[in-house]
Amino acid sequence: MEQAIRFFCIISIWLMGAGSAFAQQYVVRGGTGDPMLAADETAYKLKVYVVNGVENVSISYTSSSTQHQWYRYKTSRLGDSEPVESTQNGTTSTLSHVEDGYGYYVDEGVSASYYVWIIDYAQHPVQFDNLAVSENSSCSGVLLQSSASIDNLRYYYPTNGLSRMLSREFEVSFNTLEWDEESLLFQEVRRTIRTNNPFSESIDSVFVDTDFVLTGDQFASHFGQPQTATVGFYETSMIALEADTTVMEDTADNMASGSEGQLSAPATVRFTAYANDPVASLYVWKIYRDEDGEDNPLVRYTDAEVEYTFTEYGQFTAVVEVSDRTGNCYQTQSFALEVAESFLDVPNAFSPGTTPGVNDEFRVAYKSLVRFSCWIFNRWGQQIYHWTDPTRGWDGTKNGKLVLPGVYFYVIEAEGSDGKRYNLKGDINILRGKRERNFESSSGSTDGSDTTTQ
Repeated sequence: MEQAIRFFCIISIWLMGAGSAFAQQYVVRGGTGDPMLAADETAYKLKVYVVNGVENVSISYTSSSTQHQWYRYKTSRLGDSEPVESTQNGTTSTLSHVEDGYGYYVDEGVSASYYVWIIDYAQHPVQFDNLAVSENSSCSGVLLQSSASIDNLRYYYPTNGLSRMLSREFEVSFNTLEWDEESLLFQEVRRTIRTNNPFSESIDSVFVDTDFVLTGDQFASHFGQPQTATVGFYETSMIALEADTTVMEDTADNMASGSEGQLSAPATVRFTAYANDPVASLYVWKIYRDEDGEDNPLVRYTDAEVEYTFTEYGQFTAVVEVSDRTGNCYQTQSFALEVAESFLDVPNAFSPGTTPGVNDEFRVAYKSLVRFSCWIFNRWGQQIYHWTDPTRGWDGTKNGKLVLPGVYFYVIEAEGSDGKRYNLKGDINILRGKRERNFESSSGSTDGSDTTTQ
């Protein structure tokens, strides 16, 4: 068993070595600059080389044989293969008359023949004549144009005649803007993109007036002859837009929780749009109730930053549209907002001065109240306290001193964002331990000092 395993390993290593050596039997030399291996089609045993001029290009082949017959094909080995002459020197033969657009190979009767395809770049150069920005460029992309044409660098698989093309690679550089979330600003940067055809692929995100520099392709660069062309100035129409909201509503401890994202009226929201000024020249904010639609907005503003106070229950949308200097290009962004229905609940007891920070203030639980008033009275009907902000409450004092424990009475008048009206009356119990002192008497005073407004 051990001998069988050792024998299998030796065979595997020999095959791997033989395959690797066989793949390296062709050597391409010559032209202006070193030949470039542009594609290695392993499945078809085909290597595609790009050379710069074929006058002194040669392909050499080495094997154990001293007699090699060279062939070339135009579209497939089986369809139009023809023999070509070579020079034999021992076990190496050299093919000197190489032409653009042919595949070459040596047939030694081995089924695993390898092939070399030659493309002469000197016959397919790229020249950027009259580079400009196309008049068909749109609000979403810029298209470069040139009077130059770009040849297809085509080659064919040897066994089935299927054609493929080498991809040319170009670089286009220009100025644009990138959004910095931390500083809430657009920062100008120089951007470079790679493209296979700069005259058919749209360039997006051109957010500032800029120049364009086109270079390429990779084959010209490899041979030390890169082509460069420039569009000196382009006035862009593309809009870059970022927007956000800041909710300025109070978030008091006694505000009842609603569904996630709901606002409690009255809720003031600041809407801010950031765009690529001066390309962006007109800002329009519209806020509308969803059931009414965008064509019937509640308000319409023409500023980058606006504030609006929501006082009614319902679902709303705020949308900003930013237009360019021509008015032809624009971008929009929208925000969905929901104002909660009203809610009001009144406690029946609290214990001021007993456990500081725990149930030591009389406050209602509420949501979406657009109007609120609350009065506190003692048992003789004298007003002890009054306030109009539902986030606040009564701390159980009068003239800076705690009132006596016992029963007091409240009257509440309020109105919700949904139009609901509240008229509530009831009693509130002040609880306190016997050790508490420094009470303010709540009876018998009629000098007006028993009313505090806050």
